[in-house]
Amino acid sequence: MIKLGDLILPDSLQWKNRYEWAPVAQETARTLGGQNVVWGSALVGGRPIDLEAEGDVTWLTFAQVEAIHAMAMQPGGVFDLILDDDAFQVMFRHQDQPATSFTPIFPHARFFNGLIKLMEV
Repeated sequence: MIKLGDLILPDSLQWKNRYEWAPVAQETARTLGGQNVVWGSALVGGRPIDLEAEGDVTWLTFAQVEAIHAMAMQPGGVFDLILDDDAFQVMFRHQDQPATSFTPIFPHARFFNGLIKLMEV
């Protein structure tokens, strides 16, 4: 089951960037003597979660698109996201515009493909 806030979403939504993030920040520098110095730290929050409805695999209804759009318009809104057995607290990634993007599957259709950009908080 996939659920964002109180909204049930299609199980076929894909989390495209699930394995493209690691909770580690690291920087390196060289000293004047040529020694490599490494600084590392664990990251807390900020993990991007891109949910995509694509092609003939997943369609979002007009009502789902309207509900997602309404959630995205709440400044600072934090929502529960359930993805199968995993639970996250997320907000829309407005710093990575557009935070949501939807396209009708054919002209004047009430079914959509699209992308929902979230981040873990």
